[in-house]
Amino acid sequence: MSEPARDAEREEAARTAASVAARTCTLVVRRGALADFVPPAAPGGVFVLTDENVLPRVPAGLRTFPHLVLTPGEPSKSWDALGRVLAALDAAGVDRDGHLVAVGGGVVTDVGGLAAALHRRGIAWTAIPTTLVGQLDAAIGGKTAVDLGGGKNTVGLIHVPVAVIADPALLASLPSRELRGGMAEALKTAVLCGPELLGQVQALRPAQLAAATPEAVAVIAACAQFKQALVQRDPFDRAERRALNLGHTFGHALEAAAFPMLRHGEAVALGLLAAARMAAALHDDADAQLEVRLAETLRRWELPVTVDLPLPAVLAELRRDKKRQGGAPVFVLPLAPGRCVIQAVPDPQAPARALAAVLLPAAAGRR
Repeated sequence: MSEPARDAEREEAARTAASVAARTCTLVVRRGALADFVPPAAPGGVFVLTDENVLPRVPAGLRTFPHLVLTPGEPSKSWDALGRVLAALDAAGVDRDGHLVAVGGGVVTDVGGLAAALHRRGIAWTAIPTTLVGQLDAAIGGKTAVDLGGGKNTVGLIHVPVAVIADPALLASLPSRELRGGMAEALKTAVLCGPELLGQVQALRPAQLAAATPEAVAVIAACAQFKQALVQRDPFDRAERRALNLGHTFGHALEAAAFPMLRHGEAVALGLLAAARMAAALHDDADAQLEVRLAETLRRWELPVTVDLPLPAVLAELRRDKKRQGGAPVFVLPLAPGRCVIQAVPDPQAPARALAAVLLPAAAGRR
């Protein structure tokens, strides 16, 4: 390639990066927002993606558009499901001016967002998360992915939706276990944000979220706004956005090793405790009592603080983590509410010591 061609390629890449970084995503957190939602006018056609559990909650007006209904659950976050969505978009005649609306939990928004990114090299999309995890975290920021090769979110890219519409009234239909698991994501965000939001989150009860009380809606909005502000400053996950992985390096490994025993939010809850244990071990200025206080909150919410898993199985999953650098896992370590560090930890014994916070002693030595 000639030097002028390389310069042109660099300029085009810079323009593309600037365009994505500057893209704004409208964030709506309001009771009744789904019933009021009207898809943007899209000359290229509107397509709706949902799953079997959520379909009854999808307004009749949205169901008049071409749509595809996925089987609920993580197995639908697959290469095969992504192919079916892309084929359905093509069959529906959706072109580059089209718009995909993903109504569902994290699986639906992840698969739908990735399909929107790939179809005709990228069409607009709207995320309407129906789970607490989705409303607080998964649907915000444009990270889209499917699972491949046994790992979580191993194939994906960033494709920012034009809007995220979060309707807390939808949480009333969630099973209590899923609602409690979503609270772990709220706790993660609050630890990153600082003491004020952490206090508000710790004061919440699952029943308040199920009822979408004003206090619950305020917490959902605050967590969502915190994440949105952070990802707008770092859209490509190169710097501060990486802090949102707090609890997830350990959590993803625990979730994979325990599948299907642990739900995602439960694994993140355990991951927060392990990360706090590692922070206290590696940093003299870390709050040594943070792990204890987080565990107290998780117990009050009836979330697990220990799990019966063999240590070698969890360490094997850690070695598969997609964010490893130089062969070492990268952890977000909470030093105190509102203060964390992101670092690779090459010491192979450090993760094992941190996992002692959550693995039952009898299980830790099992293979």
